[in-house]
Amino acid sequence: MGNEVVAIKALIQERHLSYTGFCQEWEKIAAGFDNRLAGSHPGHAQFYRWLKGDLRSGKPRTDSCRVLEAMFPGWSVEELFAPHSRTEDPREGSGEHRRTPSEEGRHLDLAGVYMSRPQFLSEVPLYEMIENASIVRASGLSLNLLTQHYADAQIRRLVESGTRFQLLFLDPDSEAMKVREQEEGYETGFLAGLTEINLKIMKERVRSLLTPEARDRVKIGVSAETIRFNIILIDDSTGVIRPYLPQSRGVDSPTLLTERRKHGGELFHTFEQVFASLWDRATPL
Repeated sequence: MGNEVVAIKALIQERHLSYTGFCQEWEKIAAGFDNRLAGSHPGHAQFYRWLKGDLRSGKPRTDSCRVLEAMFPGWSVEELFAPHSRTEDPREGSGEHRRTPSEEGRHLDLAGVYMSRPQFLSEVPLYEMIENASIVRASGLSLNLLTQHYADAQIRRLVESGTRFQLLFLDPDSEAMKVREQEEGYETGFLAGLTEINLKIMKERVRSLLTPEARDRVKIGVSAETIRFNIILIDDSTGVIRPYLPQSRGVDSPTLLTERRKHGGELFHTFEQVFASLWDRATPL
């Protein structure tokens, strides 16, 4: 297995396609079939699941099969998602297939549900999503998913390359922080101290070390409002949402992955509005 990848991954690598490039090519081909297929390209999470050969609901839906086979002539969908030796030429594909509709909901933007943060991180390449992002908006308590899972230098590199960050923390000195500490069973000051550390990291080890022209791409604020969700929005398309539950640490909360679709599905829009509302009332730092 060490010498094998999924065929579609080999083909994408052979063409040097990024996620953005793949979507652009997809949209051109989809428009040639039917204008109603505009915006039908896979979301970040679905794209990276395809690269792993992960078809949780069976084959992609019929329209997606048509687009994929047009993108990779001579390859059936079965062959695209089959193991492929790294030593073979990925352009040598052939065969027929039967198309069946996917069980995947067509009009929903809920792309996945994970029972904990570790499960989410093991199955979804958040790093790769952020690596290609233009803007990352995040609100929550301490924002550990960003501040503790990414090296300072890595975040600075992204910012210097053009990625913008809007980061909203729970105010360590607020009553809402004390309430959350009680809910999680911690002594007063425990979560506040962790949040202070993360705030210091982002202000002193990231933003202050950026070049002057890049520094304005990192916006930091604090909110004193009751905390209900941890929200990470990547560009205008992908959302990672975790509720704050009584008696449960954030790491143990279910994680929802939502991806904005052109038609149907309002989850992403809902949490985008929540973030915007919190940001407007926040105190900038």
